Amino acid sequence: MEQAQQQTLQNLGFEIANKAIENAQLRAQLSTLQSENEQFKSRIEELSKEGGNND
Repeated sequence: MEQAQQQTLQNLGFEIANKAIENAQLRAQLSTLQSENEQFKSRIEELSKEGGNND
């Protein structure tokens, strides 16, 4: 019985480690998307100003 419990704990440990890795990957993706979003916002502002100047 104790070995089964130990195996369960080990499996949970691996699961937690995998979730931590997945979490880090998702945070990195989020950071990238936020950065891209800021670049798009800046570009939209630039284009809006250019459009206003052409009138």
